Amino acid sequence: MSEARSIIVTGGASGIGRAASLLLARRGNAVTIADRDVAAGQALAAAIRDEGGRALFVPVDVREEDSVKAAVAQAVAAHRGLHGAINSAGVEQKGRWLHELDAADWDFCTGINLRGMFLCLKHQIAAMLPAGGAVVAISSAAAVKGLVGSAEYCASKAGVIGLVNSAAAEYAERGIRINALLPGGTATPLAERSSAGNPRLAGTLRIPMGRLATPDEIAAAAVWLVSDESSYVTGASLAVDGGMAIT
Repeated sequence: MSEARSIIVTGGASGIGRAASLLLARRGNAVTIADRDVAAGQALAAAIRDEGGRALFVPVDVREEDSVKAAVAQAVAAHRGLHGAINSAGVEQKGRWLHELDAADWDFCTGINLRGMFLCLKHQIAAMLPAGGAVVAISSAAAVKGLVGSAEYCASKAGVIGLVNSAAAEYAERGIRINALLPGGTATPLAERSSAGNPRLAGTLRIPMGRLATPDEIAAAAVWLVSDESSYVTGASLAVDGGMAIT
């Protein structure tokens, strides 16, 4: 996929999604920022346009199929198709150990992180079938490393890897590449909420590089995965975690 294409970014108004939206636009792509935070999304789209870039904001709730379908349709209509997607919409864990976890908490987390990812891939892939494209699903180092107080989060992010593997195998011959990105600890609002709500987690995390990632560092990897530079990469689970998963 070359530059100057139509890319949708879910969770695009903050954190990794915001950084990816800015980088994509600065590289000449037409970006559709999809998020449930209307004010932040509209402000980011306006800032990109002020820089001379092309950006559209669309509201989305990734738990609701009609909302996802409508967001993808708006991206297609506004930018003459859809050639790529970075799916970073997600929610943090509740910080409860498994025996304390309510079924409603499980359903909320998996509903956004896994069901939401399924719905995004479903409608994005359908839109890409005519011309091909590339999708990045933001998973987590937590998908392959157990974290205390995080059973629902770890399970939902592990499910994303399975979803990506299957989708990549199904659509490789149709010209659609699908990869998972596994960030470690990253300085985002979600990570701040996670740390505040799960104080036991900090004592168990080890990052060999000794620091959190910046959103820009994770976004750079995501943008690479939707570019022609990664044209032979599909079904990968790329860790960008400072070595967290190996400790």
